[in-house]
Amino acid sequence: MKMLTLALLVLFASGCASVRPLPIPQIENSDAEFQAIQPGETKASFALSKILQDIDRGQKVIALPNYGSYKGSGSYCNYRGASEFTYVGGKQLLGNWSTDLGDEFYDILSNLGYKVAGDRTDLFNQAGSVSSAEYLVGARVVDLRGNYCHKHHWWDGRPLNTYSGETYLKIEWSVLNTLTKDVIIKESTEGYGAQEEPIIDGVYSSFRSAFTDATERFAKDSRLRAIAVGSQISSDDNASEQLPKLIVIAGKSTGEFSSRNIEPYTVTIRVGMGHGSGFIVGNDGYVITNAHVVGEAEKVQVVTSMGLEIEGTVVSKSKSRDVALISTPLKTRAPVPVDTAIPVVGSEVYAVGSPLKEELSLTVTKGIVSAIRSDSASGNVFIQGDVAISPGNSGGPLFNKDGELIGVSVAKFVGENASGLNLFIPIEEAFKHLNIGLDRRD
Repeated sequence: MKMLTLALLVLFASGCASVRPLPIPQIENSDAEFQAIQPGETKASFALSKILQDIDRGQKVIALPNYGSYKGSGSYCNYRGASEFTYVGGKQLLGNWSTDLGDEFYDILSNLGYKVAGDRTDLFNQAGSVSSAEYLVGARVVDLRGNYCHKHHWWDGRPLNTYSGETYLKIEWSVLNTLTKDVIIKESTEGYGAQEEPIIDGVYSSFRSAFTDATERFAKDSRLRAIAVGSQISSDDNASEQLPKLIVIAGKSTGEFSSRNIEPYTVTIRVGMGHGSGFIVGNDGYVITNAHVVGEAEKVQVVTSMGLEIEGTVVSKSKSRDVALISTPLKTRAPVPVDTAIPVVGSEVYAVGSPLKEELSLTVTKGIVSAIRSDSASGNVFIQGDVAISPGNSGGPLFNKDGELIGVSVAKFVGENASGLNLFIPIEEAFKHLNIGLDRRD
């Protein structure tokens, strides 16, 4: 039998004289009605990235109880084979868009009107459609309980290798916005499946039915539907840890970009074994970077262009906009000039930061604004540019041709055919989400 495709058989079996069925939780049915998505409504595409098994070690997951005879037929259920299985493994990959469970995921969402990548009938572009999906879905099986009957012959008790039974699953779902790299939905659903008649793949059949039930419940989530039709939703991690309104002074523009002029404002942010970039705003030592650069750290090391290392405190951040504010005792002679207007497509821009390793700090790359993008799910606006950035540039400044700060490096598209597709947060958006006001002094 397919013992739950789960690589699950990192199990410990124990035979017992008396084995009782595992308790199966009752699943509540939702009263909310789901309105299928119509063809003209679909605005976004989804792809199943992976399904992981992540069950607690030591949890009892399968029971072959002492059921006695099988439904009055005289056949035996688990004859001399009553046992239970305890999970002793770690995380296991159960599947993705290209597997049997991926096909089930595809069919369920497609039938409800979702645009889903990974059509198994697409023989030539299945993988390509998955890589270009706007949203990736991940699933973690965090709870599994099954009670199964292994049928034995009524005359001599020999095993017939057919199974019936029931399976309960709890799955934690995550939806990743591939543009912003934010997890915008985290949701748990439960599923129940039963195989009434004994068949060779009876255990897997009941498992798949439970997976189908849990997936259907997830597919009917109102937030997932909202994303599919292009409506905005709030990110689950949208809480912003903010100070009271902070006013920073904007410096005067020099009228041209000069690497020498921007050096005093550009810094490297060191967090643990990794690093990112950042920049000083105003006169009072406040540094802006990405929220994903600081992570959950409260203290970080800030390294200036002169090599001075100083401790900084993360005082505010917005995960939904991926910006963070760090307080340091640094002082600048003159504050960085700022232009909060959205730049014109085709205008010249410069990115500055510490790509790949700290020794490459103050690397300057030049390009143009390619487009202004808006993410349908969050409403976040991005400056798209062909100016090169790499890992380590995250949180670094973007300047216009007049040497004015206009944005924050945040992400780049990667892939076999991707080139010069980089995203920046408009500086006005960063200020808004960090509760920063600008004082322009003439």
